Amino acid sequence: MNLNHPWKKNVLKRLILSFICILLPLYLLSMIIYNWGVRTLKDEISKSMISQVSQYYSGLEEEFKRIQTLQYDVLSDDNLNALGSIPESMNDIEKMQSILRLQQRLNAIRNSSSYIVDVYAHIPAIQKNVSALSISSFDPQEFSEFKNIPLSLDSKLINMNGKTYLSASYPFVTPESKKWPLFIVVIEISKDKLKENLKKMVNSPGEGLVFKSSQFEITTSHDTHFDLAAASQMLSDVDPNTAQTVTITDKQYLAMYSYSQFFGAVLSKYVPVQAVFQPLEKYRSWFVLLLLVSFAIIVVYSLYVYKYIHKPLYKLVKAFRKVEHGDFNEQIDHDFNDEFQYIYTRFNAMLENLKSLIDQVYKQQLLTHKAELKQLQSQINPHFLYNSFFILNTMTRLGDYDNLERFTNQLGEYFQFITRGDSDEVLLGREVNHAKVYSEIQAMRFAKRNRIEFGDLPESVGHIMVPRLILQPIIENAFKYGLEKKSANGILRVHFARDGSELLLIVEDNGEELMDEQIRALNESLSRPDETETTGLLNIHQRIRLKFGQNSGLYMERSELGGLKATIRIVISDGGM
Repeated sequence: MNLNHPWKKNVLKRLILSFICILLPLYLLSMIIYNWGVRTLKDEISKSMISQVSQYYSGLEEEFKRIQTLQYDVLSDDNLNALGSIPESMNDIEKMQSILRLQQRLNAIRNSSSYIVDVYAHIPAIQKNVSALSISSFDPQEFSEFKNIPLSLDSKLINMNGKTYLSASYPFVTPESKKWPLFIVVIEISKDKLKENLKKMVNSPGEGLVFKSSQFEITTSHDTHFDLAAASQMLSDVDPNTAQTVTITDKQYLAMYSYSQFFGAVLSKYVPVQAVFQPLEKYRSWFVLLLLVSFAIIVVYSLYVYKYIHKPLYKLVKAFRKVEHGDFNEQIDHDFNDEFQYIYTRFNAMLENLKSLIDQVYKQQLLTHKAELKQLQSQINPHFLYNSFFILNTMTRLGDYDNLERFTNQLGEYFQFITRGDSDEVLLGREVNHAKVYSEIQAMRFAKRNRIEFGDLPESVGHIMVPRLILQPIIENAFKYGLEKKSANGILRVHFARDGSELLLIVEDNGEELMDEQIRALNESLSRPDETETTGLLNIHQRIRLKFGQNSGLYMERSELGGLKATIRIVISDGGM
């Protein structure tokens, strides 16, 4: 852990950062509320636009379907059928009476809707055009145009000579037929009335609606070209019956459109985004004000923390640093009656006590620890000597002269390590190499029964200083209690692992399987050692903890190989690296 990082050393910066972290959720909440308001308003306007267009279209369709129903009813009118099919059976007075009754019915249809300009009945048999408002001479050319109107499944409305009509003939004949119908009933629709009703749906400046079909277009703004271009872009960029934001001529609009099969037409509506979000501008101002006030609070808080917390704390840190360098004459004081005054007082008293106890306690503890290390190490040295002579004797007795030279070289290298130098500590690389030499010696002894797997030590930790003889006794213990009784297929595995600030030296075997209670008893003996006896595994555990702290030491558990797994855990501080 790098404690020299400035944000980890400087309390003032950490306090300011923590205060900012406290205010940050308020900023985020404000932004969430603001964005939620924008989305809500947009959704409501979108729903309103969709509902308005949908209701208008639905009402318009219902109205024109009603008009069309009245038109079809006229086709079965008795007076119209008599005039169109058997006028020769009527005298002039009867004809006139039938025409007047027909005219009254056409006028009733005309008065039934504000969208109807006039209703016409073109009757070739009597050479008359009867409308709700007048009676005129029959026009064969006009009759032919209505008769020859091409069939269209896209729209019920037709556009002819700049006017819009609903047309129905009896009997129905196709445009390609040479026969003429007996009569044609035509209803003229007012485009101006359609446009007037569309304009009622415009709620703000810049808003527009476009009614566009294959027959005609109706727009509500003065710029027809812009409206038609906007409608075309909406058809390509916007999904039907949904409101989306589109860019038209470098300006953003909230736009939607809906399609009617009855009219074969698209009704499009667009609203400037600026007009949509205008009510939220005041909230944006309040949000900016909140940011400025929060920034001012942070500045005031920072000045307060600097004066009443950071400066007294920094003074205390400077005093501790002087003590670390051996200056025990530092005295600090504080002007305010607060917690720092108490801390300063106790600090001064602590220095006085340290100066009186430093010689008799501190130096004495150092000497005691060093003597204890010497004593613990000396208890280990004889063990391998006994076993070495036994192995040497066995090899000589068996006449294994080929390996005898190799064994004596390894034995010499081993004793050279444990006898040369007075230092209680060695490099971890040398300690591991010594353990490897020992393992190779044991491998010669148990070559036919056991196999040794010795891993490589990571290069980055080979320079760490460790107590002497901490790994070899554990390997010796594995041979003695785990593998010595196995007649074949014994495995001793030594490997190493680095996990952050922890270094693990692991020795495991597939020897005699221990009960869980036995492993638990081993660990308990290490955690609560007998003060009168410090040998074997307990010896290693104590020396590691003296060197690397209470979180380090020796730990036992069951190995995946089936035997015992002994792990030396070394917590590496920054200084140890």
